[in-house]
Amino acid sequence: MYKGNRHLPIRSERQYAEMSVNDANVACLRLNKNVINLAAFRAYKSLRRILQSLAMKYNYNRNDTKCAVPKNEMLRVARLLEDKGYKNLYNSTELSLKVFEEWKNNSANKNDVILLLKKY
Repeated sequence: MYKGNRHLPIRSERQYAEMSVNDANVACLRLNKNVINLAAFRAYKSLRRILQSLAMKYNYNRNDTKCAVPKNEMLRVARLLEDKGYKNLYNSTELSLKVFEEWKNNSANKNDVILLLKKY
């Protein structure tokens, strides 16, 4: 159990946003080099981190874990953020979770990765 600072998560809204941009850039570079599986993981992380950044902005983040939005809560938070005007975030989140599963099974689909990166 984490016994450090109770003011979690460990990153700020801005840090999550900056990491998201970096992850998207790396995903594109990996796509260009045809390293699809690693591009898929970075595309997933990019979407997840932008979701975490927005969750921090609207106080939808968890404060009892180091992670602002655990993976199993991504869809719930995306739905809440859509109510704040972030259209299609739920669909993008569904696609990012699909891309994550593809990565995990070493079967990433290049078209899914490209579609995910284009969605946001």
